[in-house]
Amino acid sequence: MVGRNRLAALAILIAVVAGSCGSGAGDDVQATEVEFELLNGGTAAVGDFLTRPVVLNFFASWCTPCITEMPALESISQQRPDIAVVGLAYNDTPTRAREIVADTGVSYATGVDPDSAIGNAYGILGMPTTLFIASDGEIVYQHTGGLTADQITEHINAHLTP
Repeated sequence: MVGRNRLAALAILIAVVAGSCGSGAGDDVQATEVEFELLNGGTAAVGDFLTRPVVLNFFASWCTPCITEMPALESISQQRPDIAVVGLAYNDTPTRAREIVADTGVSYATGVDPDSAIGNAYGILGMPTTLFIASDGEIVYQHTGGLTADQITEHINAHLTP
């Protein structure tokens, strides 16, 4: 009986903490509306890319699996012009993000989420995380961990292609 009481108390504590955690972007702001700095200049928001489905990849310069999967995302961005591929350096600096983008040959839109506001709004828990977002803004699939080009294609076909 004591074990059940502890489990119930833990569940309540988790619910209270989860309910009190903010996005950092303001509770009434949609994640797709939070602006970020593009590495090639200017600003954008995820919503700006929603004229088509979006593959949104959160990466970091210190994350080896993130760097490993970036060429696969680049390949998809070249093969699938009907899909917007967007990369966001999560809790990273523009300088380090630019270095990684240059080193991996990425040409798709990339930006920086230096204070984690966008990642927090999406509930990102690990690196890398890739969101598959329908053109209406609905997140239809979320994957944490590295992906190959074949896996990305499978998720696009399963979740973003009618």
